[in-house]
Amino acid sequence: MKVDTLVIGIGNPGRSDDGVGPRLAEKVESWGLPSLRALADYQLNIEHAAEVADSGLVIFIDASVEAGRPFSFYRPEPENRNDFSTHAMLPETVLITCREVYGKLPPAYVLAIRGENFAIGESFSDQAAANLAEAERFLAGVLRSADRLAACAGAISGPAPRNMNLS
Repeated sequence: MKVDTLVIGIGNPGRSDDGVGPRLAEKVESWGLPSLRALADYQLNIEHAAEVADSGLVIFIDASVEAGRPFSFYRPEPENRNDFSTHAMLPETVLITCREVYGKLPPAYVLAIRGENFAIGESFSDQAAANLAEAERFLAGVLRSADRLAACAGAISGPAPRNMNLS
């Protein structure tokens, strides 16, 4: 199913702040925006490359201890970062897989929300909750823009955190 925009929230809701990605993806889905699909998953895997290939724009959302506060928003470079397993992948590896397998590479961005506590538990730290609220306001503005792609390109802030997936 071809969609204009795909949002993928990544993280484990049972690991405190690691659940901010899925929480925001679920919120985005509830907005009912046209031509937008949101997914929440524990981690990225090879099957996500097919979803990405059928999209015009992709935004990955994940928690990170290295993101700027309250979040970083950047364009990942498709590359094989030697992280592939049947268990989990990074956005960069999903993108390179999409290009190599499907011959497609839609514009993609990562919204890395700063997290503080990744211990077992289902509640967010106060700081992560505040960061999530800021990220939600930012993402709502981008996704409700008449030209989502231009809004993303104009909103890039900060370098890519080195450690995205903590789960």
